[in-house]
Amino acid sequence: MLFGLFFSVLVNKNYVPGVGIFISWFLLPIFFSLVASSVISSEKRKNIFLAYYFSAFCVALISLVYYFFGFVTFDGRLQGFFNSPNYLAMCLAPAIFIGYGLFFELKKQKNIFLFSGASIVLVVYLTYSYASWIAIIISLGIVLALKREMSWKISLMGFLILVVLLFSQMTTSKFSALVSYDSRSSLASRLMIWHSAEKMLERHWIWGIGAGNFQEKYLENQKYFPPYLEWAVPHPHNLYLAFWLYGGIFGLIGFLMLVYFWFLNLFMVQKNPQLKLIGLGVMVYILLHGLVDTTYFKNDLAVVFWLLFSVI
Repeated sequence: MLFGLFFSVLVNKNYVPGVGIFISWFLLPIFFSLVASSVISSEKRKNIFLAYYFSAFCVALISLVYYFFGFVTFDGRLQGFFNSPNYLAMCLAPAIFIGYGLFFELKKQKNIFLFSGASIVLVVYLTYSYASWIAIIISLGIVLALKREMSWKISLMGFLILVVLLFSQMTTSKFSALVSYDSRSSLASRLMIWHSAEKMLERHWIWGIGAGNFQEKYLENQKYFPPYLEWAVPHPHNLYLAFWLYGGIFGLIGFLMLVYFWFLNLFMVQKNPQLKLIGLGVMVYILLHGLVDTTYFKNDLAVVFWLLFSVI
């Protein structure tokens, strides 16, 4: 994976942004996670997740302050101090699985977990990030099914949650544009971005376009897709397209192989049930939400990914 990312930068000659991304989004997070997992004993590694959970709780509380003072996007979505509501949802979503995984073990702090968990879930709801909602619900369903706790009551509860979320959004402009496939909807924008990314891969499928080069290449493709719905697009809004474009075919295959061996280790080697549950939920969420967003290519998201990778 690193081979593909590095040589993609060299082939495309985008040295300054490419090397910066290579170091800050890959080398430093990998190094940090390896140090953390080697310094902290295996018996205490769940404390890494516990620390992340309560930092997410702090982010949720700060975001709620933003919401109560009316600091939201033009369409009423909460983004806190992040660049977009989707990034806020991506930051908080792993904490939902961490809270669920540790709730039954730390029963003495049950009330704290209930309050903090409710706050995190509320903020994720207020982001109105549909992709995050769907990925969280599906990931929780997979976790419960593998734990053999997916009874008909839990399945019914999950279905009712989806129905309630659906009805809560039926009157919003975002949902209406999505259902009617409005030409200005987020789905239409993403489809155009994916078509543009496909055009890039036709010419650069082996070595990609280099990390930090997507915005420039995307604007070059404007002549093929008039009119352009989005102009400021730093990423292809798809985790797998991003790895392919930034690291070429070697970067994509390397990433997929890493994830494959991680899952193999999770099921065959990892014995701690809490770590297994948390790791499965968070990784499945990252991969599912990654179908419509880049759930890795941001400093904090990269750190979360590699901490999850090395701790498990």
